[in-house]
Amino acid sequence: MEGLTPEIARLFAAKEDRRRKLAALPFPEKVRAVVRMQEMAAPLLRARGRQVRVWFIHRPGSDEER
Repeated sequence: MEGLTPEIARLFAAKEDRRRKLAALPFPEKVRAVVRMQEMAAPLLRARGRQVRVWFIHRPGSDEER
């Protein structure tokens, strides 16, 4: 990473490290992350008039039904 300031180089290294950690997660954890992002985005999209359906997954310890 020639020509980058130390701060930018540190940010790129942290980004690469984060991507490696996410890639190493087990598949069920990745699905949970996607569902969490859907839950966070749904209210914003609904406010814009979009029809949104968040995936349902059973979460251990949760009695939540949809």
